[in-house]
Amino acid sequence: MADIDVPPSYDFTECHSSPAYSACAGVTEIVLNSEHLGPTGCPTCDWVFETKHMKINLGPRLWRLSSPSYGLDGIIKGAISLTGDSDRVERISVTLEGHSRTTSFQRGGFATDSVVTIMSQTLDLYDSSINDHFDCDDPHNFSMPIPSHVQIHGRDTPTPPSWYSHHQHATCDVSYCLKFSFTRKGKSPWKTESKTIPIIYLPKSRPTQPPLSTIPRPSRIHDFEDASSFLHLFDRVKTVPLEPYPPSGCKDKTTPWNLDAFSKAVHLSIPSPLCFTSGELIPFTLSLVFPNEPVLAKLLTRGTRIHLLKRVSLWRKGHTDPVHTDELISSAQLRYQKEYMEGITLLRGVIQAGTEGRENSWKIDDVAEVQYILRVNVLPSRGLLSHIPSFRHDQPLQLTTDYWGSLERELSATGGMPTPALGLTGDLRHTQY
Repeated sequence: MADIDVPPSYDFTECHSSPAYSACAGVTEIVLNSEHLGPTGCPTCDWVFETKHMKINLGPRLWRLSSPSYGLDGIIKGAISLTGDSDRVERISVTLEGHSRTTSFQRGGFATDSVVTIMSQTLDLYDSSINDHFDCDDPHNFSMPIPSHVQIHGRDTPTPPSWYSHHQHATCDVSYCLKFSFTRKGKSPWKTESKTIPIIYLPKSRPTQPPLSTIPRPSRIHDFEDASSFLHLFDRVKTVPLEPYPPSGCKDKTTPWNLDAFSKAVHLSIPSPLCFTSGELIPFTLSLVFPNEPVLAKLLTRGTRIHLLKRVSLWRKGHTDPVHTDELISSAQLRYQKEYMEGITLLRGVIQAGTEGRENSWKIDDVAEVQYILRVNVLPSRGLLSHIPSFRHDQPLQLTTDYWGSLERELSATGGMPTPALGLTGDLRHTQY
């Protein structure tokens, strides 16, 4: 009879008591405060702006940027105090403004500007016709939410982030600011005093559904009538055919290839919906189906090229078509190849969705757009380019800054305060960070 294993015994030579707990944190500890952060009164710790009669405090400097910064559903909290005679205060207001400015460069050095208002909302902090008295001795707190959606050109649009892009023929700057206005009673030409404070808006974005980490593998097929019937329509998987192109240098009138016969020869399968978190690995399957000409599957397998591009488009005044630039941000890695039967080959791999926290899809209609393109090319070798058709497809993708389900954890850790998407600072003007 085999010996029965018994748990080992342990000898404790010394006892350790539980650490003493205190309301005061030690030098190696930090305290998480569940209260919303507000002005601390420290001139070097807070965002403090002054005019002759106004002192504006927009709270602590948290993110090491050149201006106060806010995230999605952020709330601008601050305090304003005045100097002078309280009886002469007529009105105090703050306006949150956002604009996009597109500058187009023409021949001869001429430039034209096109400005689109993203938002403009005003909050009255004091009005003498409504309130009896304004006390200049004490700071007056205020709170102003940043809308997550705005109306641009009559369309409901997610509020775009602060952003700057430079193109050979145009530049575009999306910026936000706070305008404080203080009006005194009387007829003096200097009765109105104002202060404009630039702010940075960096909203985080997240997928609406949890990610699909892999694409199910099809079962082995022994007998079928349709060559593409083995491409099962799995749940949450999008399958699209690649468009065939005639061999290089071969004119349509003389080409011996019937391209219609290849319209369902090569397929790309990726998770659906087409929304992914920046930095994550996107799985894909590339299917080559050539049951009548199996040699093509072998020849084209070696020429697979899959890249992820970042496309920035700008619309210029007086032009209907945008100018755009494409930037390569990642290339695919093939991890698996299998021939299911003669002429039918499956390639499986992954491609990284850019840099973690750095990518974000957004658009202002007829102004600017940041989108991501999954470009798939299946090409024969150089010596066969004039003899074998090639296959191509551009698949638009939506990328987000953060992972699905991360909002609740973030708000729990920060006491309900949304944090800006700091990975997007690379798209700001150099003077803004």
